[in-house]
Amino acid sequence: MQKLLLILTGTSGSGKTTLCSRFLKEIPSTARVITTTTRSPRKGEVDGVDYHFETDENFRKRITSGDFLEYAEVYGHFYGTAKTSLQDEAYAEKDLIICLDVQGAQTLKAKWNDSTMGRRLITIFVSPASLDELRLRLIKRGTDNAQTIQKRLLMAETELRSLHRFDYHLCSQDRIHDWLCLNHIFFAEKMRI
Repeated sequence: MQKLLLILTGTSGSGKTTLCSRFLKEIPSTARVITTTTRSPRKGEVDGVDYHFETDENFRKRITSGDFLEYAEVYGHFYGTAKTSLQDEAYAEKDLIICLDVQGAQTLKAKWNDSTMGRRLITIFVSPASLDELRLRLIKRGTDNAQTIQKRLLMAETELRSLHRFDYHLCSQDRIHDWLCLNHIFFAEKMRI
């Protein structure tokens, strides 16, 4: 039976990482694709679990070598999905979920071919209810200064204009609502294949 690859994307601070973590905890037959970044780990993040953390120099070498399915520079740091991350034997019998920024999700979707990749791609854009809500979430997260928050809000305005390019739009409200919506999308799509 064909497996799914769910891409969770959306604005910074939309709740996609929290949603992804719950999805993995609640549905043990799934696995998370670990992406690579050059940014420093946030408090509590673990290399190889949350991201593969690399130096800027090493990431650039991997770009030159063609190691990534997609990559982008976002807020001064590189993020990418290694080709090998989707070929990992540990993932062969699992449905996969991956959290990507909007640019990375669009790039991966444009390159995707269900028949050659062996998985059906489903894209889900997670957004806050409003930009004011997003501002509050970013402030509460406590990882960015005021200037960075402003940059993220400006980027969010641009990203929100592209939500029609994705299969689903999940307007984040609270953890229970978001989980129920993602759960519904996942099982509805499993019934289609």
